[in-house]
Amino acid sequence: MVRKQLYIDDELDRALKARAARTGRSEADHVRAALRDYLADSARADDSDGVDPLLDLIGLVDDEDGPDDVAAQHDHYLYGAAKTA
Repeated sequence: MVRKQLYIDDELDRALKARAARTGRSEADHVRAALRDYLADSARADDSDGVDPLLDLIGLVDDEDGPDDVAAQHDHYLYGAAKTA
């Protein structure tokens, strides 16, 4: 392991000490776990390259008999609202 030093504010210090006391795990173990989770979340966000994952849904359904006005009438198809002119 590599030793790191960091500064945290008093509120974080109190919360970390309390969590360590409740769980019986060391403060360092909690910090490592939190950093691991943060880096994993960051990696997932980086992998998306800012592309909306909903865009992957486009083209998944190829139904020649389906409606062709879904974009304009989405409220009707999703919520049952009256169709707009």
